Amino acid sequence: MVLDVNNYKGRVFFPFTFRYMSRILIFVFSVLVLTSCQTKKYNYINYYNKVNETDSILRYKKDTLEAIALYKNIFKKYPPKQSLWIDEYETYIKLSDKFNKDFGGKKSLYLLIPLVAPNWKYKKQDKEFFVLYKKYGIDSLAVEDEINNWKKGLNKKLVDSFSIAMIRDQENGRSGGVSIKNDKKNAQLLIWTINNYGYPSLQKIGLWGNNGIFMPTSTILHHMAGSKEFPYFKEKVIEFIKNGDCPPGDYASMIDRNNNLNQKESEYGYETMFHVQPLNNKLDTIKVNQNRKKIGLPSVKHFQKLQSDYFKG
Repeated sequence: MVLDVNNYKGRVFFPFTFRYMSRILIFVFSVLVLTSCQTKKYNYINYYNKVNETDSILRYKKDTLEAIALYKNIFKKYPPKQSLWIDEYETYIKLSDKFNKDFGGKKSLYLLIPLVAPNWKYKKQDKEFFVLYKKYGIDSLAVEDEINNWKKGLNKKLVDSFSIAMIRDQENGRSGGVSIKNDKKNAQLLIWTINNYGYPSLQKIGLWGNNGIFMPTSTILHHMAGSKEFPYFKEKVIEFIKNGDCPPGDYASMIDRNNNLNQKESEYGYETMFHVQPLNNKLDTIKVNQNRKKIGLPSVKHFQKLQSDYFKG
C-alpha cells in the first residue's frame, strides 16, 4: 500500500499516538516533581524547635537511642544545619557510629563537610573528626579537598565587601560618632546584599574574610539595632530564619540590643551576642521562652545548659 501524502497536506500525522503521549506525560510529570523538589520551601523554625527538643532528650534524659531516632527523622525532612553549641548533624553522625546505627555512611559524611567548613580553622585540629572519616574510607586529603572546593564556591564579591564591612564595624573600637557613620554604610551593604543575593549566610560568605579577618554576619546584624534601618531588619530577617540562612540567635541578639538601647523589656533574654542575661530581676521567663520558641531558640534554661556544657568541655 502506498501512502498518498497529498491527502494529508495540512495535517499532522501521529503514529503510535498513545505510546508517544504517555512518554510526554511521564516527562512532564517528572519535570514537575523535580521542580517541586528544587523549589520546596522549608520552615526552619520548626526544624530548630525539633532539634532543641531532641537535644533536651539527649542532654537531660540521657536517652541516646531515642535522640538518634528523632534526629534521623528530622534529617529526612530537612537539610541539616549545625546549631550553636548543639551541632546536631555532627552529633547525630557520631552517636550513630558509636551505637552502630545507620546514618548514611559516606554520603552523610560528605554532607557534613560544608556544614563544618566555616569553622575549619579550628575544626581541622579535631583529630577524632579525621578518625571518623578514615573509618569510612575518606582520608584527610579528601576532606581538605572538599573544604577547598567549598571555599571556591563562596561569593567572592560578598567576601570582599563584608571583609571591608567588618573593618569598618570595628574602627576605633566602635567609639564616638565614627561607629554611627560606619553602621549606616554597613546597613546599606546588608540591604543591598539581601535584595540581590539574599541573606549573607555562612554558606555564601563563610566566617573568615580576606587576610584572615573574622567577619561573622551576626556582629554586623547585632549593630543594626541602633541604626535607622532597624525596622527593616526586624521585619525582613525573620524570612531568613525560616529559610535557614540566619540563625535565630543572631536575630534575637539584634532585637534585644535595640530593646536595651530603648530601655524596653527584653523579648528573648539576650543582652550580649552569645550570653543569656536578664536585663532586670523581673524578667518574665515564661513570656521570654514563648518568644524564643516562636523563632526556634531553646529555652533560657536550656541555652544556659548548652553554654555551660560547651565551655566546660
